[in-house]
Amino acid sequence: MGAEMNSVPITRLLLLSAGKRGNDRLLFGRPTKSLRVSEEQEELRFEPLQIFGFVRWRGDQYGTQTWRVILAQAGCPGEKLTRIPGVNPGAHLLLHAFGRTRAKRALRVIDMLSEAHVLHEIAPAYWRHVHLQISKNKELEPYDAKLFEALVRARSVQ
Repeated sequence: MGAEMNSVPITRLLLLSAGKRGNDRLLFGRPTKSLRVSEEQEELRFEPLQIFGFVRWRGDQYGTQTWRVILAQAGCPGEKLTRIPGVNPGAHLLLHAFGRTRAKRALRVIDMLSEAHVLHEIAPAYWRHVHLQISKNKELEPYDAKLFEALVRARSVQ
């Protein structure tokens, strides 16, 4: 099994835990492996098509400098991927909430959805919808798994 795991391309997420300099945390997702890289860094590995979300916070002596909520889907070999800081080699970006207001709104949406759904099983298209609605400060459509399954089936027919 070890040889098989090495042959599958893996998306790596590097999380920093450095006190007031920066803190990252995994919101959801199922990493296949977790490695302690250093005292301040942990590497999580995801197989292709896995969806995961994380918070990235950076600060300095003056307080919070950046705050991001990122949801991504690990890519497959040969796909074009988005370069995301801390994600190697990259991933499909589903949601990126940058700044305090948008990050807090994204976290509220994630909390609300987690009450009724398994977050890493929600359709990527819905996460893109959430991204657009948050970026435009609009209300979200409720998640309907059957609707998004139908959307995926319709696209595969075309």
